[in-house]
Parts: sequence; structure tokens; C-alpha cells
Amino acid sequence: MMASLIYRVLDEHVIHGLADKLAIEDERGTMSYAELLHESASVAGALVNVGVVAGTGLQLDVPHGRELVVAVLALARLGAIPADDVEHRLVGLPPVLHTAGAEVTWDLLIHAGRMDPAPAPPTDPDGYEALMRGAYPEIFRALQAGETITTSG
Repeated sequence: MMASLIYRVLDEHVIHGLADKLAIEDERGTMSYAELLHESASVAGALVNVGVVAGTGLQLDVPHGRELVVAVLALARLGAIPADDVEHRLVGLPPVLHTAGAEVTWDLLIHAGRMDPAPAPPTDPDGYEALMRGAYPEIFRALQAGETITTSG
């Protein structure tokens, strides 16, 4: 059985020696594969605390940039589904999570999630990898190849 998409494109690189390799580069600086894993696992951990789990729809309305990459990887870490017109929405720059009962800033998501970062699932549900690769092809292609994503934000 094949390991989950998020494990193969991120965790595996960190485990096998690419932890310090640049994953993202933009005008604000750089982020290594280890930092990207840490930040996306933290956001995923915080999303679990507001009810986002495998199969949950989450709308991502975040401009292209490092926050979008982190958010997409957080969804993949949980098995959550990018969708429109759902209860949970991550919107703007910096992103704000909108739920039925609260609005949570990006910084708070990262800090709260650091207490209980989400691990990579061992496998993905049927069709999940194709769904995520179809929605965000360049993010997953670049990271699986161990490349640096250059963004504008």
C-alpha cells in the first residue's frame, strides 16, 4: 500500500535528508522543507481543534503564495477536501479561518497548532490524491520533485 500523498511530498523529504533544502522562496524570505512541515502540521493541528477532519470541506480563498502552500499541505495532512460553500473557510492574506462560531487569525492557527501538530496519515482515501493533485498540481509536483516553489507573496 502506498504512503499518503503528504507523507511522500513533505515528511519523506525531511526524513531522508532534505530538511534544510529550500521549499519556498519569496520576497519575505525562505522556508525549508522542515519549516514547511512544521508550519503545515501546526495549521492542520489547529484545524482539527475547530472540527476539520478527514472528509471535511474547507474553502481556500487564499492568494497564491506561501500561505496557500501551507494551507494546501495542512488539508492534505488531514484528508480534508477543498470545496466551496462550506462551513469552514480560510480567506484573505494573511488568512483568517471563518467557522460557524469563530474567526481565527493565521498567526493564532499556527501558534495553537504547535501544541498538537497533526501527523501525516499513513494512507489516503481512494481518489484523494487525484483530487488534490488536480486542484493544486504545481504545489504537489514541485514538492514531490524536491524543488523550491518560488511565490510572489
